[in-house]
Amino acid sequence: FFLRGARAAQESRVEAGGHNMSAAAEAERMAQLGAELNACMARFKSREDHVTRDASGKEKGRVRFFDFRGVDENKFDAKEKASISEAVKVLRERKQKGQHLPRIVKITPQNMESLIKKRASRYAEASEVPTATLNNGRKIPLIGLGTWKSKPGEIKQATLHALRAGYRHVDCAEYYNNEHEIGEALQTVFSEGVVKREDVFLTSKLWNNHHSKESVRPAVEKILKNLRVSHLDLLLIHWPYTGNVGPTVQPTIRETWQAMEALVSEGLVHSIGVSNFSTKKVADIISYAQVPPSVVQVEIHPYWRQDDLLSFCGERNIHVTAFSPLGSPDSSAMFQRKGPKLMDDPTLVSIASSLNKSPAQCLIRWGLQHGTSILPKSVNEGRIRSNLDVTSWELPRADYEALCSLNFQQRMVTARYWLNPKGPYKTEGEFWDEEPGAETSSANEVGMGYADASEVPTA
Repeated sequence: FFLRGARAAQESRVEAGGHNMSAAAEAERMAQLGAELNACMARFKSREDHVTRDASGKEKGRVRFFDFRGVDENKFDAKEKASISEAVKVLRERKQKGQHLPRIVKITPQNMESLIKKRASRYAEASEVPTATLNNGRKIPLIGLGTWKSKPGEIKQATLHALRAGYRHVDCAEYYNNEHEIGEALQTVFSEGVVKREDVFLTSKLWNNHHSKESVRPAVEKILKNLRVSHLDLLLIHWPYTGNVGPTVQPTIRETWQAMEALVSEGLVHSIGVSNFSTKKVADIISYAQVPPSVVQVEIHPYWRQDDLLSFCGERNIHVTAFSPLGSPDSSAMFQRKGPKLMDDPTLVSIASSLNKSPAQCLIRWGLQHGTSILPKSVNEGRIRSNLDVTSWELPRADYEALCSLNFQQRMVTARYWLNPKGPYKTEGEFWDEEPGAETSSANEVGMGYADASEVPTA
């Protein structure tokens, strides 16, 4: 409907009633007319507005929804009729001048079914995506969209592609600084009526500077506001690190966990867990938790299998989600990583060729057969769809075991930014609670020393 006159009037001079009015005067009148129309139309509003915003949060567009069934001119008083009449006049003048007009879609019993079918045709069937049942009885889809390192402006469209392709799991994080875009995509999808909020599993993560009991709730409220939802399906501690220097992590993980438990009681969060935690650190949480961890999210792929952690979590009914299932090929510069690339591994390439699948599909399928949920990341619509096309086939046992037997083992996403000679973590071994001399390597242990933590932006 007509509600944006003020902005247009500020950009040009408009002719009204045969007289030239200044842009300022016209803007003032347009704002007044807009307010009158808003008040007039409010009682016919049928649902919340659909608003799109840019990266800075500035509004780019708005769709309003009204139900005019049974409405005739007798529903309006004289002042309202005058406002509507003036609005129609202005719209006609703009149309004659070739100016942009609001688009009005009239939904009637005759065209409603076709509109619903048109919207539904954009969406693939999601019933084929397998799920796992968490230890609190809730279900998590085993394939989700990863959103780390997506460039500004990309992830909204990627989320739309994913949800329309059949994904029902989106992995987010406060630190990724793109949850507002994901929120716009979710609002668009939910407004189309095919996918509902309860159909989508949303994960987010607390960043390192929001671990104190006073910080947890405000951080989650901000996440919910950006995602435009009333609850999270899963909240994770992103890293077992807070930025303090000293012998132990402060605030303690226990303090953070108990603040998260309170959010479960309030219904703001359905499940809680951790990311980038070692077996020892998970065991420590279990020792005092009133609400046990439902999910541990860690790096897992054939070059970093984490079999001990998988066994530990399996014995305690804790679900494991694998991030960077393709070996995190786009983070090598960030972590100054050397060594072979998983996607180029000869064994993997040979298996993919023999199955007429892509290496990425084989790695995702390997993760499913390895007992984890998977978070492949892409902003390309074709790859987003291809990454989901892994549920109707399996890796033959010999191929699966070949990928489980690759000798090269290297953690791709390291803790290099969280190490400090004054503690709480002086070495990668201390951070990951690894035994000295363990026959594994982290990407930053090959002659790298300490990273400059100033390279990592903080919220």
